[in-house]
Amino acid sequence: MTVTRELLAYYAQDREHGRLREGRDRLEFWRTQDVLRRMLPPAPARVLDVGGGTGAHAEWLAADGYEVELLDPVPLHVERAAEVTEVTARLGDTRRSPVPDASVDTVLLLGPLYHLAERAGRVRRRRPSRGRAVRAGGRLLAVRRRRRLARRPGTRSPRPNAHQG
Repeated sequence: MTVTRELLAYYAQDREHGRLREGRDRLEFWRTQDVLRRMLPPAPARVLDVGGGTGAHAEWLAADGYEVELLDPVPLHVERAAEVTEVTARLGDTRRSPVPDASVDTVLLLGPLYHLAERAGRVRRRRPSRGRAVRAGGRLLAVRRRRRLARRPGTRSPRPNAHQG
């Protein structure tokens, strides 16, 4: 994923911080939380939240006893996530991860894949995180949104108007 000026300008509006914490997107938050609690190894495991935004999931993971490191390519998101207790937040993404090889139990990719509209890009970006950061026997948990859903800046549609119902 290339971090474009358009993408940074969109996220500079600071709408992401409240998106999963309030309003209609709380259902997405609760559902993701429910699924992750069933899929994650028991705490205290080390979790790398790639593209973790402002730390909505990192916050509850840390409260559940996980050691959480969040990587995000947006400086404002890292600044916000760094305010979350017991979460380490740094600039980064799957291409340039500062995380040592085989050092985490789980990698979460809950948001960044929607910036990669074509499958080849998603697979190419996902492999470095799984292959390098995750310990043997660890997990890569990824979520992607359907192409028909509204797109965010920085995404490309494989066909015109794919975001329309």
